[in-house]
Amino acid sequence: MIFLSATMPSRCYNLSSRSDTAQKFGALRRTEKPGVIVSNNVISLDHIRYAETFSVFVSRSQEYPAMTRRLVEASQGLPPNYACLDVGAGTGKVVAEWLSAGGRKPGRYRAVEPNPLHASTLQDTCQRLALDARVDQVAFNVGYTLDETFDLAVFSHCLYWIESPGQSVKHAFASLNSGGVLIAFLQGPYAIHSMYHLFETAFERDRPAGPDHGFSSAELLAELRDMGLSPSVHFDPTPHDLTGLFDADNESVMNEYLSFCLQIEFAQLAGQLRDDIIAYLRAACTEQSGRLLWLAPNATVSLHKD
Repeated sequence: MIFLSATMPSRCYNLSSRSDTAQKFGALRRTEKPGVIVSNNVISLDHIRYAETFSVFVSRSQEYPAMTRRLVEASQGLPPNYACLDVGAGTGKVVAEWLSAGGRKPGRYRAVEPNPLHASTLQDTCQRLALDARVDQVAFNVGYTLDETFDLAVFSHCLYWIESPGQSVKHAFASLNSGGVLIAFLQGPYAIHSMYHLFETAFERDRPAGPDHGFSSAELLAELRDMGLSPSVHFDPTPHDLTGLFDADNESVMNEYLSFCLQIEFAQLAGQLRDDIIAYLRAACTEQSGRLLWLAPNATVSLHKD
C-alpha cells in the first residue's frame, strides 16, 4: 500500500518556470558583444533544473555503493518489521539499491520528498518494491509532524535543503525507538563544499540558492554536539569520475555538472569566472588507472538511541 500526501514545499524550491525567471532576470545581464554574456549575475536553479542537473551529477558520482553498504549494515541489527523514516528520499534510488544489495526490507516505510518530480518517481519505486509506504511531498523541518515512531531514520544528502539542519536531525532522532539508529549522508568538508565557499561570493544570484552546498558534515557535527548529542562520523572514499568531462565536445555536460555543484546556470556565467572555476576543478582532479577522479569523501553521521 502506498499513501501519497502533498503540499507545496515551504522553503525548498522556487517554482517559477525557467522562461519566467530568465525574463525577470534579463535586465540584470549585460553584454559587451552581441550575444556574449559577460556579467557575473546568475540564475539560481529552480526545482526542474535541480532535477535535470542532479541526473548528470549522479552519473559521475561513486557514492551510492558506500551508502548502500552502510544501510545494509545498519538494517541487520534492527528488529523484525522495523519502521523506516527516509528524509529526502529522492527518486527511491537509495532504498532500491539498498534492498537489492541485501538490506532488510522495512515493515513500514515513510518517505519525505518535496521535489514533485522526484516524489512521483519515488511513488513508482515504492510500488515496484512492494513497500508498505507513505510518501509525503513536503519539506522536512522541525515543524513536520512525526506521529509515529521509527527504528531507522535516514537523511540522504538532503540536509543542504533543510532549515536548521541540526535541529531537524534532532527532531527525527526523538522519534526513534530504543535501539534505533539515525544515519545522515552528506558531503564532507571537501570538494564541492570547498569550491562552493570559494566562488559563492564571486557572482550575484537572482534569488538565494535552494540547497546550501556550503553545508557539510563538519557543520552538522558541530551543531549536534552543541545540542548535547554524541554523533559519530565515518568517511568513505567516493570520488567523482570526471573522465572526459573536460573534452571540448562535453561542454554541455560540464555546464550541467557545474550547474548542480554551484546551483546556478553555469553556462550563463561570465567567461573569465567560468574559466577560473573549470581550472580549479581540473586542478583538483587526480589520475588513477586511466580515470580522472575528483576526490570527494562521503560522510556518514550516525546517532544511536539508547
